[in-house]
Amino acid sequence: MAAATGSYLGAQRTGMGAPIPVVPGTGNVDINALIAQMVDRRKKYFYDTIKWGPGVTVSTTPYGFFATALNQTDQYAPAGTPAKTKLETNMTPPAGQFNPPYDLVLNNLGFLFYPDVRLYDIMQVVKLGWFEFKILEKTMWDGNLLRHPPGVGVSGFTTQATESAWQNGEPIPSAIWWFENYRKYIPPLVNFSLTLNFPETYNTYYGAANIPANVVAANPTLTNLPTFLTAAQGGNGMQLQAWMNGLSDGPVQ
Repeated sequence: MAAATGSYLGAQRTGMGAPIPVVPGTGNVDINALIAQMVDRRKKYFYDTIKWGPGVTVSTTPYGFFATALNQTDQYAPAGTPAKTKLETNMTPPAGQFNPPYDLVLNNLGFLFYPDVRLYDIMQVVKLGWFEFKILEKTMWDGNLLRHPPGVGVSGFTTQATESAWQNGEPIPSAIWWFENYRKYIPPLVNFSLTLNFPETYNTYYGAANIPANVVAANPTLTNLPTFLTAAQGGNGMQLQAWMNGLSDGPVQ
């Protein structure tokens, strides 16, 4: 038996109770209108990566995660560096906001240090840097990166001398700081920002008479901002990835 005019698989209303849309004058289901009222809701994380080479001294200008979108030139990389690919980010243009119908219910922020980054360099970031996350102009979270482990990473052991891997937290998906009932919604076309800030030199942070032994051994210029180990000192540079975890709506196609 043929389905009634204006019905879809025998139903005449959507799951929300609204009449199934039809093409005017024909009574046939308007499948484009039907799809337009639906979204694909899924668990999703958006990520972005900032990279520094060995021996680099950081800048007083805040570093912006999600400030450079996919296929755009990395503003922090040396001249001639290829545009960002999905190795670095899955933030699609425009940077710092979501195109409709994309959005995000933000459940947690996480910071991933790539496992071959030296512990000394990680400590330059977590001791002398702080982050700030804003939606529009309102600060939602700020502070130390150690409070926001990513719940991922590399774990294991080695028989090779002088090899190590360090991470901000444990590589366990549940080992993160869930925002739970205090999670935030980022609608389409609403600006957000996540910055990493380095406001103090070694002398101002520690005091000129109290420089730690590991900093003395690395021999940076103490009136400078944090400086990563050089290649000659065994430095691998710094690759730091920020994560925004949550639920996101996307189009149904």
